[in-house]
Amino acid sequence: MVGPNPYDDVPYTSYPIEWTAPERLALTSLLHGGVRTRRSGYRVLELGCGDGANLLALAHYRPHGQFVGVDAASSRIALARSRQSALRLANLEFIGSDLRTALPLVRGHFDYIIAHGVFSWVAPDVRDALLALCAECLAPDGLFYVNYNTRPGWNIRAMVRDHLLAATAGIVGLAERTRHAQELARRTVAALSAGPHPYGHLIANEFQFVVDGRPSYVAHEFLAEHNQAFWRSEFVTLVRAWGFELVADADFNHASGRIDPELPKRLDEAGIAGARPGDTLDLLSYRQLHSPILAKIGAPCRPIDEAEAAALTMASRLRPKATVPGDAASATFLHPSGYEVDANDAQVDAVLRRLSSLWPNGLALAELFPDISHVFDDLLLLYRNGLIDLRLASPMLETSAFDPEPLNRLERAWGGYHTNAWHVCELSDEESHVVN
Repeated sequence: MVGPNPYDDVPYTSYPIEWTAPERLALTSLLHGGVRTRRSGYRVLELGCGDGANLLALAHYRPHGQFVGVDAASSRIALARSRQSALRLANLEFIGSDLRTALPLVRGHFDYIIAHGVFSWVAPDVRDALLALCAECLAPDGLFYVNYNTRPGWNIRAMVRDHLLAATAGIVGLAERTRHAQELARRTVAALSAGPHPYGHLIANEFQFVVDGRPSYVAHEFLAEHNQAFWRSEFVTLVRAWGFELVADADFNHASGRIDPELPKRLDEAGIAGARPGDTLDLLSYRQLHSPILAKIGAPCRPIDEAEAAALTMASRLRPKATVPGDAASATFLHPSGYEVDANDAQVDAVLRRLSSLWPNGLALAELFPDISHVFDDLLLLYRNGLIDLRLASPMLETSAFDPEPLNRLERAWGGYHTNAWHVCELSDEESHVVN
């Protein structure tokens, strides 16, 4: 007999995941020479949609798309439907179902399938059902986003999980076990922080991660029945058996997925990349989470061409930095994150100044640069490091076409956050901007 769903017991606090937006998935595939998929009139399926926080924002700004969410937790689906009703969204459907029985309920093909926070956190037969459903329902030129806990970084975190599972095994109720686990983690950090050994600092950081985590995250990450980490090569072998191949990391231009682009070259030159270079990169980068985009094996792929690059839109929050108060702005630009960018090219300097007053809107690269070829590599470097935004041209997403306030007002009430048309989630309080 199947017991109560733990996500009904301790509801998971969800936030929109920026890189799951269809246009962002399509852009990442484009920039990495992957499949081109539909950019309007598309269908999006989210497996493990929870309370709908991700899909509600996507559907609100994208009436030109159709969205379907599936989740096994009945309380989460009920909440998602009530929120959908409040927003009067006709292009969104929520289905309450276990993934093992969802296939007959999900009709047709989808251009984008999203499975955030599912793959590592379910039993093997549910994982197989997930992959079988996606193999059946993904369009031939569609994109499938999934994430999972990654070795080797999760090897250390898994030991913390094992310790907390054992320490809370006799406590009744997931919420109470979570409270006990976080208190135990807090006392562990206090005991370790003064120690001299590097391992003590490493493991203290891992316990601090538990202390700082939202209770719902700690409950389902550290105390849930299932949580399996994979080496990248293991994951690739597994998904290939179901007809999928890796396109790119969805968060390649965010801190969670960014890797020094020179590192693979240095490993090759030193002869230490090994037979599984992806695993070596993850080992040396202490990667703990992987968020890949997949496509069907054999889907048509090709490198981005100049016309496709010129059609992209660029937006920027970089602001000219004055040398001293009262002086004219220099060719150095300051990002809200604190990073500085030196615009040594006069044309780039002029473009950044022009865009600084337009945020969050942008302009087409073809309008900004008469010859895109000589600056595109530099723009990609800035985008990879999160210092500018590149977007697929999409007039439907211009903020002037929508009133975000009905959605944002509800989002602030739901979880103290709000989203914009490009699916960027900003928290209204002092919580971390990293969403799990």
